[in-house]
Amino acid sequence: MYKLEDFLVVVLGFLFFVSCSSTNVDMEEEIEEEAIEEKDSVDQDTIVVFSNHKITNGMTFSEINTVLKSASYGDTIAVEPGTYVITGELAIKNGITIHKESSVTPIFTAYDTSTTEMLEQYWSSNNRDIDIYGIQFRNIRINIRNASNTSFRYCIFDYGRRKAGTTKTYTQDAYIQMYNCDDMLVKGNVFKRRLGNSGRGIYTVDCVDTGIANNTFGNSGAEGYFVTAINDNSDGTSISGNTISRNESWVDFDETDHGIYVHSFNDVIIENNTISGWPAAGEGGAIKIRNGDGALIQNNTMTTSGILMYVYVSTAAHPYLKNIEIINNTISVANSPNDIYHGIGYWRNTTSSGFYEESILISGNNLSAGTLKITSPVDATLFNSNNGGVYNNSIGTIYLASGINNSNNY
Repeated sequence: MYKLEDFLVVVLGFLFFVSCSSTNVDMEEEIEEEAIEEKDSVDQDTIVVFSNHKITNGMTFSEINTVLKSASYGDTIAVEPGTYVITGELAIKNGITIHKESSVTPIFTAYDTSTTEMLEQYWSSNNRDIDIYGIQFRNIRINIRNASNTSFRYCIFDYGRRKAGTTKTYTQDAYIQMYNCDDMLVKGNVFKRRLGNSGRGIYTVDCVDTGIANNTFGNSGAEGYFVTAINDNSDGTSISGNTISRNESWVDFDETDHGIYVHSFNDVIIENNTISGWPAAGEGGAIKIRNGDGALIQNNTMTTSGILMYVYVSTAAHPYLKNIEIINNTISVANSPNDIYHGIGYWRNTTSSGFYEESILISGNNLSAGTLKITSPVDATLFNSNNGGVYNNSIGTIYLASGINNSNNY
């Protein structure tokens, strides 16, 4: 009987152990799943837990480049908190990550060493599969060309100097300028422009599938002296979730263009952005699109000005504006005069039949104090094609060229 009791104790103990082990395995699997989900939602305060190389406080520019040159594809370079004076071109390499070491943002500055304009980083090679995360750049601009799968995340761009004697026609004033790149990402960054040193935030040309998301441009005050926040002359760009706040009280039309300015484009998405401070004038507009094919503009919130659409004869490579959807945007302006600037407007600057508008849908927008105006010349048949027209908008005043389909606008 004694031996039977011992045996039962052993069996029961074994079953209890197996049960606990199974529970522990299940719990460990749940913890791993939660960790994966948490990893997907990291924010700008992420701390590097492992790095192959380190840029340490007090390093000179030459020493920084020595560290960068020693890195290999897949390596992470951690940057300690500190202020680092940058006097030339950083020696980037394919496949590296440059990441702040802690929650304190390190500063790369050329403010005292480049006194007439921003110090340019001209990266035309060795520039693919790079991730730059959590660095503050002062008076430094990135001119990156022919790159792919490179990202700028949770960085700060500030104290950029405007080249003396230049106006908005000088396009080398952007903090990040991308040419002929693909699959680039600009996410979660902060861009600032200050009095006397206006400029652009981001400028893309001939790029494919760029993501520009959740960035902040200005603060409506001392950091809001922007010519344009985002210029895009590319294909497949997604511009989403950005907050753009120009200093509304600053009036200088020589240094003012548009909040988001897209032209010579294909298949752009502009959604869920908040844009304020641009004047309701030809030099302004929260969003301007011209001469392109395929744009979805939806769920944006705009204050002081709205959406401008144009076809210019000067852009013969894209002699049209077509396949445009402007849906469910909110536009708050002061009044509704008879113009294209105080709400949603369209204008073509030529009567030539070689330039045209086609399949433009304007629906569900709220501009109850603003104007919706589609001016002549316009080909109403082409405008209405593929379910184009003007429907279900809340409008202060509406002016439509003859023949444009419309209903339920109030």
